[in-house]
Order: sequence, then structure tokens, then C-alpha cells
Amino acid sequence: MQTYKPLPTHADLTNFLDSQVLCTVSSNGEGGYPNAASVAFSSNDDLEFVVGTSTLSRKAANFARDNKVSLTITDAEKRWTVQLEGDVRPIDWDEFETKYSEKHYKKLPFSLPFKDLPDQTNYLIVPVHLKLTEADIIPWRVTEF
Repeated sequence: MQTYKPLPTHADLTNFLDSQVLCTVSSNGEGGYPNAASVAFSSNDDLEFVVGTSTLSRKAANFARDNKVSLTITDAEKRWTVQLEGDVRPIDWDEFETKYSEKHYKKLPFSLPFKDLPDQTNYLIVPVHLKLTEADIIPWRVTEF
């Protein structure tokens, strides 16, 4: 049985990302072991992703040691998954406030109290490969963005 629906557009992808709060970000841990963590995220129309964390966290140490990461966002009800591989870097507060804070805090207002903690920082993830899997149709469809 095959189900037809139009290919997802860039707008479909960004709308999906805006509807999601959590992602799993995976980094290369000390000793080569992978480290995965669920974190809140925001994204923009350029498909850049922002996550915040403590500079004392394992994630931050992993990001500093190796800037290669992967990220997964899944909606179990919609049966859509976004997977990406990308490069991560810290964002200084001036750049964050200028380019990312408005959308980030609008989507994630619960993250506002963290901005004043001295060990908090935000990281920018820029994909080098991003795909959307639609498992709500048969056969599943994978679209590269």
C-alpha cells in the first residue's frame, strides 16, 4: 500500500521544528564514547539550532573537545523525525542577543531564568547534513534539506 502526499517544503520543516521543544544532541565523549542528552532547542529559518547548557556540563566539555555533533528531533504522534550532523560552537551573549534570543525565549520562556547564571552559555549548531523522515506514510519517505 502506498500513500501519496506532497514532498515537505522548507516551510513544512521549519513549522515542524517550531512545534517541537526537545531534541537529543549527541557529542563525542571523553575516551571516544558517545554522549547523548535531551535538551530544549530553538531554530531559525536558516536551519541553525540553539541549545543552552552549563559550561560545567559534559556536553560543554565534549563540544570544546570536538565540534562534531548529531541531533535528533522526533514527534511520535506525527511520526516525523529530523536527523542532522553538524558543527557546534559557543555563541557569545552579544551575538545571541542580537540574532537568536527573541525567537529562543519566545519558544522556550522557561529558559529565561538560566540566562543570568554565570556558568550558562548557548551553543549554535550548524548542520552539514539534515534529513526529515516521514514515517506516517508507506513506504517511509526521507527528504534531504
